[in-house]
Amino acid sequence: MTKKDFFILMIKLFGLSSALTNIFSVIPNNISYAISYFDLLSILWIIGVSAIIIGLFILLVFKAEAIVDYLSLEKGFEENRIELGNLNSSDILKIGTFIIGGLMIIRNIPWFLSNTYWAFKNEIAGIPNGSKDSFNWAVNGLNLIVGYVLMTNYDLIAKRLKSKEE
Repeated sequence: MTKKDFFILMIKLFGLSSALTNIFSVIPNNISYAISYFDLLSILWIIGVSAIIIGLFILLVFKAEAIVDYLSLEKGFEENRIELGNLNSSDILKIGTFIIGGLMIIRNIPWFLSNTYWAFKNEIAGIPNGSKDSFNWAVNGLNLIVGYVLMTNYDLIAKRLKSKEE
């Protein structure tokens, strides 16, 4: 398996994971919140969230090769092929760093978007945003940034994590 094929496969799996996470957790939470504050804006929000989820799924599953090319994910490995039977510790660290970063992004995008929407809605309504909500919003945003850094700099991070003895 080549590096590019591996990363395309991983991004497609992230897309599937994202779709399932959103369908079974984020959308039901938004629907229950929107029902309690039933208005046109809430319905538009649910439609918008659903469109973003579908768009993200389509992007990750059907445009995975373009994402790999754009982020230059295949750089940083010594060989072009990944032999899963004889991975060295450096390759395992690189792959693990990439997977962790991708999972951080996939798990935090929906919550960050929801927190952003409700913060703007509360601001327009004149309701102060609670400190817990602001904290969760900031944590989700920070997790997105850290996940992006892990995914795009997996080679550098793996080199830093690798022990000096190796």
